Formats: sequence, C-alpha cells, structure tokens
Amino acid sequence: MSCISIEFSENFLRVLKINDSREIIFKDEIGLGFNINDILNFKKSRNEITSLFSEKINETKIFENSEDYSVCVLMETSQIFLNVFPVDFHEDKNNINSHILWELSNYYPETYKDFIIKYYRLNNNYLNEYIDEVLLIAIDKNKFDIMQSLCNGNGIKIKNIDIDQFASEKCIKEIYSEEFKSKNILLIGNKNNRLDFSLIANEKIKYYDFSNTNKHNQKSVALQQINYFQNIFIEINFDRIFLYGDESTIELMNFINEEKNNYNVKLLNPVNEGDNSVNNSIYAPLYGLALKNLQ
Repeated sequence: MSCISIEFSENFLRVLKINDSREIIFKDEIGLGFNINDILNFKKSRNEITSLFSEKINETKIFENSEDYSVCVLMETSQIFLNVFPVDFHEDKNNINSHILWELSNYYPETYKDFIIKYYRLNNNYLNEYIDEVLLIAIDKNKFDIMQSLCNGNGIKIKNIDIDQFASEKCIKEIYSEEFKSKNILLIGNKNNRLDFSLIANEKIKYYDFSNTNKHNQKSVALQQINYFQNIFIEINFDRIFLYGDESTIELMNFINEEKNNYNVKLLNPVNEGDNSVNNSIYAPLYGLALKNLQ
C-alpha cells in the first residue's frame, strides 16, 4: 500500500506519495487558485472552490494509479495556535484541562470553544517536580473543516492529520536515525515569513517557539533564538541543527553555518540526501507524515 500526504500552504498545494518500501515515488507543488486560510471566501464560494480543488488535485496526477493507498493531511504551524506555558501537574486532570482552556481563552475569548485542543508535556520541570511546561496545540475547527470538506468533496478519505514542524521529526529519524537517537537537535522550519524552532533531546521535544519574520530580520531572529536555547537549556547542549522550508532556507543555513561553525547544520532533504535543493527540503514534513501513515 502506498501513502499520500497532502499539504495546503496558503495559495499552494503540495502532494507526496511513498510506497511500502518508504521510497518517494511522486511529489508535486502547484498553485491552488485560492487561499486556504480565507475562511470567509470558502463559506461564500464553497462549491466553486471545491470544484477548483478537484481540478488542481487531478492536475498533480497523485491519484492516477489504482493501487491501494491511504491519505493524510498536513497543516502548517501558521494555521495552528501553539503556545508554551507552565502547568501544575499536582492538580487533578480536570483542573489541568480547565487551566489549559483558560490559557487559550486569553487569546481567543470569543471563539476558544471552536478549537480542537491537545497538549504535550515537555518534562522540563524547571521550577519543581510538579510544575512543568506544556506545549498547547489548538486547531481552529473552521480551518480543519475546510480541508476536510475539500477532500470529502472529492472522494478523498483522510486517515490522519499532523502539523509540519512535528511531522518533520519523523523525517529526521528516518534519514538520520543514529543522530536522532544519540544527539540533541534543533529543528528549524522556515515558511511564509515564519520561523519555527523545536528543541529535541532523547528523541523527544523539550521546547518549542516561533517568530514571525521578514526578509530583513530572518537571520538575526534565527541567531537570537539559537543563542537563547544555548543560554537557557545548558544541560541539553544541542550540536545538530536541521532546517527545512521555502526558497530562503539555503541562504539561512549558510548563514548559521558561518555564525555557528561549531554546529553540524544540515538541510533536511528527503528526496536526495546529497542534494541541497530547497525545493526538496519543503517536502520534509510531507515525507515524515507519510512515514507515520505507514505504521
């Protein structure tokens, strides 16, 4: 059975297919003709957009062969609410859940009930054994429903859904399995004027942060965040940096290599490990998600 990953990225659609030998057998990127984040436009023109998506997904020929396959959808971090904050785990579960919901309501006081909520304990315990940080992951149901509606309207059954920054961890584990097991890693995602940072130790995420950027401050923001992790998480002492993302990622990688030449900085490239093509690094999350779908 093959696995297909679909990613909606603002005005673009990316698709990737792997076989049961974990090999990439197809990938493509095309313009969508609409912005997936424009909820109001979708509500006004649902039928037209569904029809347009049908044309675009057929253009990719991702479903051209008749073999069995499963489909998963990738969401970008910019489409998700993500936040890190402390929680007292000495409290009972209901109080913890209430605290997390309250945290979200501070940012979305009118619509916090319209989110699918999950949280991940980071096991930092930086204050005491009970106070720990959590990573809150909140998905706007309206955004998810748009993607689900587009797929359902074209006979595409979604098996699961994931977020690009976290799906990329699976890509690292597949391509650089020994480093993933034995090294502490900083993963940087660079997409749509946004940088996402995941600090990974002992194969688990220990901290997450992000910054909105532009072409003028991207390098300084990345360097500032790397220095922050160095100073705050001294005990982790990461020595590997992986990057994936859009057309500016190679330039960013070269800059970090120059400024932090004591690190091993690599482009996360699922297509050809020796080819530093940013067009391939953008497929790292799709590949990671497809690998998860094989299990």
